[in-house]
Amino acid sequence: MTTPIPPPLNLLLVFPDELRAQALASFQGLTPADPVQTPHLDAFAAESCVMEQMVSNYPLCTPFRGMLMTGQYPQSSGVTGNCHDKGAKVGIELSPSAVCWSDILKQKGYSLGYVGKWHLDAPQPPYIPSYNNPDKHGTYWNEWTPPTHRHGFDFWHSYGTYDLHLNPMYWDTDASRNAPSFPSVWGPQHEADVAIQYLRNEGGGFRDPQKPFALVVSMNPPHHPYDQIPEQYRDLYAGQTSRDLNTRPNVDWDKEYLEGFGPQYFKEYLTMVTGVDDQFGRILAALDEQGLSENTLVVFFSDHGCCLGAHGQPTKDNAYEESMRVPMMFRLPGKIAPTRDPALMSAPDIYPTVLELLGFGESIPGQVEGQSLAGRILTGDGASPTSQLYLKIPYGENAFGQRGVRTLTHTLVIDRQDGEELTYTLFDNVNDPYQMTNVAAEQPELVQRLIDDELLPWLEKTRDPWRPVPFTTASMARMRQKLREKS
Repeated sequence: MTTPIPPPLNLLLVFPDELRAQALASFQGLTPADPVQTPHLDAFAAESCVMEQMVSNYPLCTPFRGMLMTGQYPQSSGVTGNCHDKGAKVGIELSPSAVCWSDILKQKGYSLGYVGKWHLDAPQPPYIPSYNNPDKHGTYWNEWTPPTHRHGFDFWHSYGTYDLHLNPMYWDTDASRNAPSFPSVWGPQHEADVAIQYLRNEGGGFRDPQKPFALVVSMNPPHHPYDQIPEQYRDLYAGQTSRDLNTRPNVDWDKEYLEGFGPQYFKEYLTMVTGVDDQFGRILAALDEQGLSENTLVVFFSDHGCCLGAHGQPTKDNAYEESMRVPMMFRLPGKIAPTRDPALMSAPDIYPTVLELLGFGESIPGQVEGQSLAGRILTGDGASPTSQLYLKIPYGENAFGQRGVRTLTHTLVIDRQDGEELTYTLFDNVNDPYQMTNVAAEQPELVQRLIDDELLPWLEKTRDPWRPVPFTTASMARMRQKLREKS
């Protein structure tokens, strides 16, 4: 008697934008977690393998998405900054020739759907009519994705980048560049509606019912603007102010932030997080209703976090924990045991990990630079990386900017600007969880060890032209002098 071959697994990836790990009640212990209401995600975490030390290597929308789709670091994929008209001048967008994980699943016979924010195509003239083409700074952002750039996704309900959450914008599968739709529904709610229709697949109008599916739901909130909240969620934190809810000692309440940004919007941010949680719960309920939960790998994460005034930073694109730490959860009933894993993980690792969990580990292309953590997720065993890479790259200047590493205990960042001396930042994340004190000048031996043992191997692996200089006694003395002058 032959053993029946199990049917292929389905895949559901859900990732909102700017959802920091601290903003999930299930991530207690993160200095501490924010006082947020996320009942559906908490229940999901209790059924999942939670990767507690997931970080966004380059906590900015397009670079993360490039790493997610290609499994490569920005220097290899070319996605070294955000997709907009200025980035287009130095070739920043996802190449149509890149071999994405979705391309692999297409080859394996999957039906693929993408719903929500894409932000991987550079705007090109003549620019499409859009509120953010240009924005108030003269930058063009939004762009249609032609079928040749969709990397295997045969169902498409997406946009480039568009932040009017209460009146979002989408291109359907067959829509031309000049024919987007504008539903008058909060973005995450509309995307959950479409995802539920995709899962129900009435009349086979969304996917081939004879094929396994892979569906991505990329929600924009809790990305700013923070006041784009539907009425149904506005009373969730009634009677509390942003100051009541955000007690982190590293928040700068006195700084003057750009209009629409800053810690005074923390309450609105949490409200949007709870709204995202609600819509995620609706998608999971539909998965159950269709009898798909047992055979679907569900993955929840975010592209990066948001500082909301921590360290005086309005949003992301920095190495602070509020920016880098993101949720990462894998659920597959009967195959992935509910657990919490402390292994370091980062954006390029998602591609090989997901393919191996789906049973396609042998099909991971050689150019993928991320490391699969499927073994740890399935068994709890396997090697854990000793660090993860951090990057921030000026547009068209790959040899400059910031590089660093985050280990289980420390964050090191080195900043190189043209014509200036390198600056070093070292945080002890165990004894200083809010990252209030730069201890680089006091621990030069540790700085040098992290450079030699962690950062330099990352730079070699990613073929990065950026290089540090030796952290000498003279540079240490100059840094101490600068710190004294600042204090």
